[in-house]
Parts: sequence; structure tokens; C-alpha cells
Amino acid sequence: MFWVGLGLPGGGSAVARTAMEDPKRNGWQALVGATIRSVAVLSVAAGIGLTGVGLFCEPSHRPANAQSCEACLRASDLDACHRVALDLAAQRDYQSAIAIEEGIQARLPGSSGIAASLARMYQLGTPNTARAIALYHTALHATPGYAPALMGLGSVMQDKGELEIAGRYYARAVHESPGQPLFKVRLAEVLQLTGRDAEAQPLLQEVLARWPKSDEAASARKLLSRTTLARP
Repeated sequence: MFWVGLGLPGGGSAVARTAMEDPKRNGWQALVGATIRSVAVLSVAAGIGLTGVGLFCEPSHRPANAQSCEACLRASDLDACHRVALDLAAQRDYQSAIAIEEGIQARLPGSSGIAASLARMYQLGTPNTARAIALYHTALHATPGYAPALMGLGSVMQDKGELEIAGRYYARAVHESPGQPLFKVRLAEVLQLTGRDAEAQPLLQEVLARWPKSDEAASARKLLSRTTLARP
């Protein structure tokens, strides 16, 4: 599972950059931890004043549903509401998470991070794949080459069995963010599934060489072992 945070106006995302600089953590999980650290920066850059955490979104009094977060949205406490949405999504309460994140996205339509995060919620928690795809494209429109959106589109296409298309999205994500090992592993997996083992192996070997103790390296070893076993 992966989540992405609030993208900074003008291109790029502090969330994505922080995650990609920490190869010891799962790539998408790292995005969650970095989300909170970037929200204050975004709020200032976007001209949104944070007026305090608010009654319903204090860490010790997090809401059980989307309706109880309305006070936070009215107060423009988007930081707290985004935290709540991520918590609800982690608990698989996607309906409530989506309701909150839709409110944030309406306030920040130019945020690539929020669009991609909301897309992932739709992808995991609903059958509305079309909405997920549209939101990923919204993220790419806001920030061309935004790697989390490219990865999201790749995973949607992979789930649909469109492996060639998935591979193109993953390849572009690798190009945009060459320091993210997870992207290389996902691309290598699709390359293997489409019979292009020779192209997959250098990617997997790079992951092993550069991030030998990471979760992605463990995945790379498994994929390499499949290639070895498949040889006559």
C-alpha cells in the first residue's frame, strides 16, 4: 500500500523527495511519514492559514468518520484532515477517507500529491477505476513527470493485465526518479512478465548493489531467482 502527500505548488513534492532519499524504508510507506512534514510548507506557499488543529482533529480525538472532520476543513486545517484521511484509509475505511480527501482536493486542486493520494484511495477501496485514473492524470497535469502518479497508473494497468502499458508508466517513473529502488523493481517485474528478462536483470542487479539491505533488494532476489529457475 502506498500514499502520497501534498505536492508543493510549482512542481515537485517535498513528500516524494523525502521518501526517495530514504531507501531503507518501503518507498510508498515512506511517503506517508513525510507527508506531515511538508504540509506546513505547502500551507504557507498556497496562502492557506492554519488556525490550529481544531476540536475534532486533535491527535487524541481523531474522528471516526468524514462528517466529524468538517470543522477542520472549515478552519482550513488541511494538515489534520489529511492525517485523518490517511489513518482511515490505513484502516480500510475508504469511504470516509475519500470523503475527507475530496474536500481537501477541492481546496487544493493544483496539488499533485493530494490528487495522487485520492486516486490511490479510489484504486484500493472502490471499483471506480476511471476516477482513479482521472485523478492520477490530474496529478500529472499539475506536476508533469510526477513519479507517484506514474506508479499509480502503472499499477492500475498491471492490475488490468495491460502489462505493456504498465511497463511504459513504470519506465517513465524510473526515469523521473532514478534513486527510488521500488520503481526499478516494479518495472523489472513487468519486464519479466512480458518475457524481457534481459532488460529486467540489470535493474534488479542495480537494486541489489545500491540498496542491499532494503525490502526492494529482497524482492529483487526473488525475481532474479525466478529467472534462474526458468533457464533450461
